[in-house]
Amino acid sequence: MYYIDDSGIPSSGLALYTAVGVPKAEAARVLRVWQELRDRWSRDHGIPPEYELHANNFLAGRGRPGGRNPLKIERYRMAQEALDVIAAQPGLDIVTVYTQDATHWGRAKRRAYDRLLRVLDQRLAEAGETAALVVDGDGSEHLYDEVHLSLRPSRIPLSAVAIPAHVSTWLQMADLVAYCGCQAIARQENRRFMWGWYGRHLPKALAPERC
Repeated sequence: MYYIDDSGIPSSGLALYTAVGVPKAEAARVLRVWQELRDRWSRDHGIPPEYELHANNFLAGRGRPGGRNPLKIERYRMAQEALDVIAAQPGLDIVTVYTQDATHWGRAKRRAYDRLLRVLDQRLAEAGETAALVVDGDGSEHLYDEVHLSLRPSRIPLSAVAIPAHVSTWLQMADLVAYCGCQAIARQENRRFMWGWYGRHLPKALAPERC
């Protein structure tokens, strides 16, 4: 299974997709480890385990999880801890691709998603495996079906299924990784503290690939 989320900066035309892949045999174990992390957050920071981890809002200090408003430095440390937990899981596959088109962000998104499918299909072929895809969404985005139908990746038989991130732990992981990848590339000044997170906390992941 690959869980996919997007990130980017529409005003600059930067579009990015991250896929977090997990072998089905490892999924339950990884979820147990993640639940242990969320239980620690509940004990140490008062953040309910069911609270959605949405990186953009969480790291900007928005929202009051569990009625609390953790300091930004506290949020930063929790996000880095979450990345370390993701990185420590054997078998997880992290792929990030991006592109930039200042004239048309929608075109940039399509090109980035096309490249993501090509990379995943190639990796699966080399491993002799097939995969299913899940994306964050409500099903209204036609891009995923259109690109899949155009490309017809041999190792990904079906187009991605869209579900909202708030019901998927895996999509929340992908969201955090995608947001870190975006900041590693965009290097926005107000997110300077994040510029090195992707490489430092996800050392086994390939660097984001530009297409």
